[in-house]
Amino acid sequence: MKSIYCNSVEVSHTREAFLLIFRFVAPDGKEESIYITISPSGAVAVHDILEKEIESYIKNYGNIIVGDWLLDRGKENKSGNATTYLT
Repeated sequence: MKSIYCNSVEVSHTREAFLLIFRFVAPDGKEESIYITISPSGAVAVHDILEKEIESYIKNYGNIIVGDWLLDRGKENKSGNATTYLT
């Protein structure tokens, strides 16, 4: 099975499915993409797995810096979600 490093992700959905586009964009502009279509229940399963893995990563290695943003899992935002982004 082929694998690629991904530095861009796009997500869209219809009533029936979620489309995930994982893309590698090279500095010279060349692109390689992988398209994945999953059911809404599959999307929830992926969300839950990623959430658990991110929490494990933070526990083992510390907070995650995303660009200029710090992913701080210890606070709630206005919607009550435990994921808060701070500058």
